[in-house]
Amino acid sequence: MLQPDADVNLLLGGGIDSAALIAFYLSRGLTVRGIHFNYNQPSFKGERRAVLALTQHYNISLTTIDLGLKIVRTQGEYHCRNATLLLASASILPTKQGRFAIGIHAGTPYYDCSKAFLEDIQRIFDGYFAGSVQVEAPFVEFTKKDIFKYCKIAKVPIEITFSCERRGDIPCGECPLCLDRRALDESF
Repeated sequence: MLQPDADVNLLLGGGIDSAALIAFYLSRGLTVRGIHFNYNQPSFKGERRAVLALTQHYNISLTTIDLGLKIVRTQGEYHCRNATLLLASASILPTKQGRFAIGIHAGTPYYDCSKAFLEDIQRIFDGYFAGSVQVEAPFVEFTKKDIFKYCKIAKVPIEITFSCERRGDIPCGECPLCLDRRALDESF
C-alpha cells in the first residue's frame, strides 16, 4: 500500500529497476533516500558506481551498508537476498516507523521477487513494527520490458545504470542480466 505523505527509503542496486524507483517516487513529490549494500557480490564495483551516479543525478542522499558477509548464490539465485536487505535496512531505522521500496518485478522465477514474498515480508515487518513500517514494490506486476518503457517515458538516465551479476566493473555480456539488458536496448 502506498503511503502518500511519507518519505521513502529505496533499496538501490544500480540497475534500471532501482533507477526507475527513484524516478517513480520523486515524480510523486516524495523525499527519497537511497540504500546500497555490499554483500561481497561480484558486481559491487559497477553497482556502486551506478548508484553514486544515480543519487548524484537525482540529488538524493545515500547510505551504504557493508553487511560483512557474502550472500550465497546458487543456480543464479542469491539465497534470501531481498529479505536480508529489507531487514537490514529496517534495522538501522532511527525510529519505529518507515517506508521501504524495492524494485522487484514480474517475470523472474524467484520467490523473493513475487507478490507472495511481499505479503510475507510485510507480515514479518508488522510483527516487528506493529504496522508502522511498510514495504512497497510498485513494479511487482511490471515485466522488465515494462520497466524499461517506464524509464524511457520518465527520462531515466539508463545509460548510467549497471546490469551485470558476474563482474565488478565492465559488464560480462553473457550473464542473464547482461543478456536481458542487451535485448531491451535492441528492442527500443
